[in-house]
Amino acid sequence: MEETGRPGLRVLVSAGCFVDAAAALRIVARLPSGFLAGLGGVLIEESGMLATCQIPLQRVVSASGATVTAPSVSQVRALLKADARAFQKSLALTADPTGAGWVFAQDKGELVGTALRAATGWDVLVIGYRQVHQIPGNIVVLESANPPQDAVTALSDRLAKHLSADRVVFSVDNEGNKTTVVQSADRFYFESLDHALKTLARTNAQAVLIDLAYGPIHNLVDLTRLLEVARCPLVVFSTSGMNALLEHSTQIPPISDSNVDGVTS
Repeated sequence: MEETGRPGLRVLVSAGCFVDAAAALRIVARLPSGFLAGLGGVLIEESGMLATCQIPLQRVVSASGATVTAPSVSQVRALLKADARAFQKSLALTADPTGAGWVFAQDKGELVGTALRAATGWDVLVIGYRQVHQIPGNIVVLESANPPQDAVTALSDRLAKHLSADRVVFSVDNEGNKTTVVQSADRFYFESLDHALKTLARTNAQAVLIDLAYGPIHNLVDLTRLLEVARCPLVVFSTSGMNALLEHSTQIPPISDSNVDGVTS
């Protein structure tokens, strides 16, 4: 990873559409300026989206929950172009107050796996997910019995403060210990990841933070499940370990002094 000469974290935002990206960028925009060394974005054309549009009379569920006729391929292409322009503009607006450089790219594939591969060399990956609840939710840290990096604790505390939200920890016992623990208002203990995800599905969260180096998420399937039940942006640390299990694909180079305010494809 190249040094930028700036303190802070290099953050890559990944999303399948601009609405999802905007939710992630709202989280990034709440970071103190000293936390952001560089900002990247990758808009992912999800696998099967165009194939669905080619099926005659195919019906899909809209963001509002209504069932509508799937858009045509040309309509989807036009939407992707509009989303790309909006994504780039929002990246620039988010990075500008901090003085950090930014870079943007587009890719194709399954959202979570493609985002992980693109994030090689970045400090933090934020996977976007549009706002579901009108009432702002909690900042949730999902961790195993082993303590996470100090960066996760510091970032979750900062987000909770700047978003005027409660910080809640979901701690999963991956070791199978049966020791009885006392639940508290801001920390919940679970015997398995499945139990934690079931509770998270009933929780109003506006961001979930996870460090892949410490667990309890250790594979692509579980990270995808986490995004589905959290229904909010995921802030993911230590992506390099999981990337080693994935096939090579497009990577978005981290911000460096010679690579700022750019667009790649």
